[in-house]
Amino acid sequence: MIAQTFFDRTLRCVALPVVQSDIGAPLEEMLSLWSDPRFAPLLNDATPRPHLMLVVNNAPEEVLDQARLIYDNHSELDQSFCGFTALSADLKGDMDRYERKPRARLGSLGGRAGPNFQFFRTMALAEQFGGFTLQIELDCLPVQAGWIEATQRVIDGHGSAWVIGSVYAGDGELTPDTQTHMNGNALYRTGDPLFQSFLAEVWLPRLLRRIKQDYTLPYDCWWAVERKAASALESNEAWQLFQNFDSFMQSDPFVTNLLCKQSDAQAYIEVFEKFSRLGQVPVFFHGAAMTALRKLLVTHPEETILDGMDRLTGQRGSRLRATDFAIKSKPLSPAGDASWLGRLRPGEALLKAVAAQLLTDPKHSIEGLTHCIELSRKALGAGSPTVAYFDHVTNFVRTHNAA
Repeated sequence: MIAQTFFDRTLRCVALPVVQSDIGAPLEEMLSLWSDPRFAPLLNDATPRPHLMLVVNNAPEEVLDQARLIYDNHSELDQSFCGFTALSADLKGDMDRYERKPRARLGSLGGRAGPNFQFFRTMALAEQFGGFTLQIELDCLPVQAGWIEATQRVIDGHGSAWVIGSVYAGDGELTPDTQTHMNGNALYRTGDPLFQSFLAEVWLPRLLRRIKQDYTLPYDCWWAVERKAASALESNEAWQLFQNFDSFMQSDPFVTNLLCKQSDAQAYIEVFEKFSRLGQVPVFFHGAAMTALRKLLVTHPEETILDGMDRLTGQRGSRLRATDFAIKSKPLSPAGDASWLGRLRPGEALLKAVAAQLLTDPKHSIEGLTHCIELSRKALGAGSPTVAYFDHVTNFVRTHNAA
């Protein structure tokens, strides 16, 4: 039992933190999107199904029942999740405060107390499921089907991590104290009692101390502040924390976090292409523009996420694609594909990137990549998880195109 608790590196829970007003159209849109084959959470029946847990800041039982009914109306999700629960974090008073533009220190626990305490409550509630929890908000959209498998591969690449998160993918906006923070849409090793102790005994108390100096400090920026304050010369408390815990906070670009305006949302595609070319294919897009994109994708079921991005930014005539961001200075591969995919060397990164391209644009032709794909398959071997995933994706896309 102890070994199972400490060494379980499986995605066991997907947590959706919401406020009471989200129990309605926003939640309905998200679950409808996940129920669509374009964004199906699971592609492989052999993959362990996580539990889906909705955590509301403060809601009576009748509101939670409404959330359960919304989930029940999306029976397709039973193929991807082993169960669903809707819970209230029961936050009240200053613990439920969220001040977007605070002009005065009105609350005793900070201007972001609501999201902060909801996070800690969510982490505690997720402990029962073991393994890792993926926390994603309603403005965090999957860019591909099979995002549970894709997330599991992220976990597999960070075996010792307690937190696996993504840094800001844009420019400007952030202060030097917080610019290296990892966004709260991230993976957390909630099944590990050591991480749960860290949350209760280090993260929360230190956050509350920091809030006395920075009233609006959110939970996901706290570690960046500690890092900035750490001084080996002074051997201060922040330095001791950094030495003890920084190795458990690991960065991975699986979530593309941007603060751009809706009109500039094509920046997501630039980031997607950049990291895909580096073999680190993003799994989610996160930011305010995703709320509008979520609505568009639900109402246009024939479109890929790239189509939706074009529509969102008013570039319907240009058909902008990730493949349009090719780096011209690189020589073409033997595949003869003039896109950025053709510039990848045969191997694991190529198969991951091709799979991601097919899932975001099922009509994309990969005929010119056949030679490199076969070289990649042979190099990795038939027993490779990446090869198995690639086969699942190509079969899924073939079925999708035939429908």
